[in-house]
Amino acid sequence: MSIFKADDIFSDGMILQRDAENFITGDGEGEITLTLEREDRICGRSRIAADGRWRIAVPAGNADCIPYTIKIRCGAVMIVISDVLFGDVFHITGQSNMELPLSRTYDPFKGAVPQPEEELIREYRVPIELCFEAGKESRKFEGGSWVRACDDKAQNISAAGYYFAKKLFAEIGVPIGLVNTSAGGSAIEGRIPAEVCREFRELDPVTDMVTAEGYAERTLAEGAKNEREWREFVEKHDSIGADVITGSITDGEKCTVPFWVDELAGMEGFCGRIWLWRTFDIPEGTDLSDAMLILGTLVDADVSYINGVKVGETGYLYPPRYYPVPDGLLKIGENRLAVRLDVMGGERGGFTAGKRFCVKLGDTVIDLTGEWSYKTAVKAEKRGPVEFLPSKELAVYAHMTAPAYRFTFKGVLIYQGETNCWQAGIYDRLYKRFVEYYRLRCGSEIPVISVQLPNWTPGGEGWVMVRQKQLECCDIPNTSMAVTLGMGENNDLHPKDKISVGNALCDCALRLIYGKGDPRPVSPTSVKRTDDSIQLSFGEEVHLTDPATDYFEIHTAEGWEKTSAEEKDGGIVLKCTSKADKVRYAWLPDADRPSALGVSGRLVPTFEMSV
Repeated sequence: MSIFKADDIFSDGMILQRDAENFITGDGEGEITLTLEREDRICGRSRIAADGRWRIAVPAGNADCIPYTIKIRCGAVMIVISDVLFGDVFHITGQSNMELPLSRTYDPFKGAVPQPEEELIREYRVPIELCFEAGKESRKFEGGSWVRACDDKAQNISAAGYYFAKKLFAEIGVPIGLVNTSAGGSAIEGRIPAEVCREFRELDPVTDMVTAEGYAERTLAEGAKNEREWREFVEKHDSIGADVITGSITDGEKCTVPFWVDELAGMEGFCGRIWLWRTFDIPEGTDLSDAMLILGTLVDADVSYINGVKVGETGYLYPPRYYPVPDGLLKIGENRLAVRLDVMGGERGGFTAGKRFCVKLGDTVIDLTGEWSYKTAVKAEKRGPVEFLPSKELAVYAHMTAPAYRFTFKGVLIYQGETNCWQAGIYDRLYKRFVEYYRLRCGSEIPVISVQLPNWTPGGEGWVMVRQKQLECCDIPNTSMAVTLGMGENNDLHPKDKISVGNALCDCALRLIYGKGDPRPVSPTSVKRTDDSIQLSFGEEVHLTDPATDYFEIHTAEGWEKTSAEEKDGGIVLKCTSKADKVRYAWLPDADRPSALGVSGRLVPTFEMSV
């Protein structure tokens, strides 16, 4: 007899969708029976198909927060799945801001991230597995396990997902399950199959590339080779590193942290390695325990040393540099800090402005901004391409999206769009097709809630265009969108405030799925022009939280110009002394001061409308 087993997701601690028929699937052969222990009766029978797959129904259960045990028997073999709950289960997906774990929301100036205590909030995180084979669809998620929030000591649960579930649980009081298929950098076209990608002729060149035989293997090998050769070149020609670490070199140029390397004299377009150093003094009487070196975010990679000892390193640009300093390394008086900065050419190298650069010792903070010394160790060519495969078409479809069609979910939450801002013009078409195809395959008009991108300065015009496309996609029936203006960080792709994002998603779910209000975003429902003004009406009463806002603009034959705004009759009136054909609001990638708010407390989204 072949091995009789259930698919990985059907395991201890799982949450099944309440008040609906669920199916458990697995591999094996023979006739099987399923028993819910609390009911103490056989609830279903199934014969395994010829291909060795079995599928058996679980009767609809109530969400009473008391766990079940499921027993599935095939001959003399029995599978026991314990601590099973019925509740509301959501498919959460997208890219890094949905993937971002609770642990990455830590801010040393605000203290530790609270440890989740909820037993009835659980996440199943699907391991990232890529596939570029056209026509390939996995029938199951491979790997992973259900984790109760209260047991997640490493705080790996999606932060946005957790705060969504936390608020929703407080509102409806039933167990909340999260099936997490997010993957950093994944594009929306990475979640649709090849035949759907082929409907978009603009994608053909990339579709052809990724579906070519051996694409992933060749690309990974080439990237590894480029990475290795670049690093070997830099290591071979770095003749000063050891002396900088020990402090033997003192004759460097001066720079002011924070800074961008290519703004330094003679460093335009720099790629390679530079070393930076400075000293800092610790006052008498300072407690030297529990020390941390904080270097904001650095571009691209760094290795950092204090008093000749390595205290931390990060190999790419995004993570915050929070480096615990070993006990006994710091001393009262003068200490020396040295940072090796590798700039590989993907971004401007340097120290990100607006971040904290300091040594933190309890409540004592020693500022590290200001004058540093630096010396160029190696000038190098821009590193050869190292492709980020999760961002490509098809990448996360076969193993991370297609299996979801076989589950019963209450809804889908998708926080995605960052990767698509470089081709924003077709985002609405791609997103609508993703939703349409997902619903076709799962056989229902499942509710879908998106997240309008927050503020982030480097996003540029494409970032704002994606926001507009996301808003336009709210005309898809049974969808909604969480507005997150001001919840981002202008200098960080991965803002820490996932509490606000989770709360906004929960508010959308309560409205869209649980009937607790109008689920449509608080965007204009009508635009009327008079001789000297434009009246914007909304689905609910709107107020200006900042009467002096400059976020409203009108478009005339001369182009876009800012205009004043005031409240009137529950809407917004814009001053307009010339003929305008369009209006827009918060049309900036770094719109971080939302100034229009619905009476419900919801933010007005970024929008552009014709007059």
